[in-house]
Amino acid sequence: MKKLLPFLLFSLITAQAQVIDAVAIDVEGEAITTLEIQAVQQKMNMSKQAAVEALIRDRLEKSALKKANIQISHEEIQAKVQAIASSKGMSQAQMKDVLAQKGLTWESYIKQLTTEIEKEHFFREHIVASVTPPSESELKSYYNTHKEAFSSAPVQMSLVVYLAPSVKKIKEAIANPMRPVQGVKKKNILASSNEMTPQLLELINKTPTNSFTSPVKTAQGVLAYFVKSKGQQQSGFQAVKNAVANQWMQEQRVQAGQDFFNKLKSNANIRVIRL
Repeated sequence: MKKLLPFLLFSLITAQAQVIDAVAIDVEGEAITTLEIQAVQQKMNMSKQAAVEALIRDRLEKSALKKANIQISHEEIQAKVQAIASSKGMSQAQMKDVLAQKGLTWESYIKQLTTEIEKEHFFREHIVASVTPPSESELKSYYNTHKEAFSSAPVQMSLVVYLAPSVKKIKEAIANPMRPVQGVKKKNILASSNEMTPQLLELINKTPTNSFTSPVKTAQGVLAYFVKSKGQQQSGFQAVKNAVANQWMQEQRVQAGQDFFNKLKSNANIRVIRL
């Protein structure tokens, strides 16, 4: 019996290791392992059931993308890379260095980015396209039942937007606002506070009238705003109509995406092996 004990223990340990790294769910021939579920739980700080749903959705989305056969050009990928690098204030070479420091290869990053672009195309073409724009009466009804979300009265602001290819150029334009600067574009706009991002609204609010904001790096270039006036507060549906439409569309898109996923899931061959 003593001779058998080490063998039995080894067998139990081996069997346990196989179970830990075993296939838990089969989704249309694509495996989800127990280790994947545990990794998603820990990384995303979610329950086991939520992790399972997220992984099933991932497999179904990949299957739908494959069937849709979406083609992404090299130029579009490069433009996306450049936009991401610019938004972070880095060159492509610097991005590669940062990724390498995190243990990621450039090839794996491009592959992941390509998949994300494919998902964006798929979402626009197969999901967003199914959402019908709301009528005026639908927006008013939505506004009346969600007034608390639009309780902050918006302010109409008069701004001049300056767009430059570099910080140096934008500073040159700010120093000489009446003189055209090569490569710098400017445009007069009327903007409502409820249509701005929180970051931009904060920037405008802390900038005195008849003054420039500090430069802001974006994917399009370097921006600066000349604040001509901050206007008066508005109220009622018409004052927040655009914000109401944006929130309505966002909710409809989320719902359309969930409906699409539910349809995929109901028609898919999903086999639970162990959980």
